[in-house]
Amino acid sequence: MVNIPNNVLDLIRARTTTKILVTASKDAKPHAIVAGSIVAPTADTMIVGEVLMKVSSKNISDNPKAAFLISAGMEAYEVDCTAMARLESGPEIEAMNKELAAIGLKAAAVWVFRVDGVFDQGASPKAGTKLA
Repeated sequence: MVNIPNNVLDLIRARTTTKILVTASKDAKPHAIVAGSIVAPTADTMIVGEVLMKVSSKNISDNPKAAFLISAGMEAYEVDCTAMARLESGPEIEAMNKELAAIGLKAAAVWVFRVDGVFDQGASPKAGTKLA
């Protein structure tokens, strides 16, 4: 497992960032969605709530590799991951739904991912640099 650097964790945890989940079907067709429910509960784990994610969830079921793009202005990071579990009950889904209730949404499940790599993807000469 790889640990997400602290500065990237701070950006993931900020409510004002744009968070994108990128998946691919088993025949390698990419699919990207904005997902405000993306969180990093620990430095080596990413979670996303399954809210209106029909294509993404099917893709993750068929192909566990995914990437998260987290951006704010010219700062951006890609977190490459592998899906480990889909949870329909437990503390992760309860915490996710508590947060989502404030905006009138509910997750059917949460997807839990192992972090495989972190890359700088900001608008700078460092773009593409592996950080972890």
